[in-house]
Order: sequence, then C-alpha cells, then structure tokens
Amino acid sequence: MEKNEIVEQLRKKLGKNYAQFTLEWLAMTPSELIGKAEEIAATKQVLKELDSGGYSADHLEYLLRFENPLKVVRDQWLEEQSLPVLEEEMSHALWNIADKQSTEQEYELDEGYKPPGMEQGVTMC
Repeated sequence: MEKNEIVEQLRKKLGKNYAQFTLEWLAMTPSELIGKAEEIAATKQVLKELDSGGYSADHLEYLLRFENPLKVVRDQWLEEQSLPVLEEEMSHALWNIADKQSTEQEYELDEGYKPPGMEQGVTMC
C-alpha cells in the first residue's frame, strides 16, 4: 500500500475514533471532564500529530491494525510522559521562577508571606 493511501485510511479511522471520544466527553459531567483533562489534551495532541502523516509508512500502517489507533498512541504517549521526566521539568520551572524573581513584579504577592523588609510597589534608589 502506498504511503498516501495509508495516511488517508488512518486519517479516516482517527476521525471516527475522535468522534467517539467526543461523544463520550459530551456525556460527562463538568467534574468528570476536569478529571479527564490530561487525557483529552493528549488525545487532541496525538490526533494532530498523526494527522500530519509525517511519520514512517511502516509505523502508520501498523496502527491501521487497531480498532482505535488513537487510543493506542494516546495511551502510550501518556505512559511515556513518566514521573521522573515531569519531576525534572517541574524542578527546572521552579528554579526558573525563583532564580529570575521577576515573577514578583508580574504576579500579585500574598501579604502574609512577603519576606521581611519587602515593600509593596516600586521604589526609586
């Protein structure tokens, strides 16, 4: 099978998979949806990536074997977003916030937790 045929068949299957997910999400309560936010975001991201067709024809053709290739790739994607990587990224984000300290000018500070001697607003030297 030619790559363009594979991509087109996979797009159709992914579209059906996404439509089914959408129906399931529409039947959920707002709190259930909030609980599924990461899964929904991953589903949309995987759909967008696979829809590009920019991946190996062999890999895309393999996905055609599955009834719901969108779920297969989404679940694998979520699994690979492992905790150690997330912890490393979060540590970097926290370091960046504390290191720059410009965040103190960009966001409102809690009066009860300001360091002693820190004045509200900008002062001129």
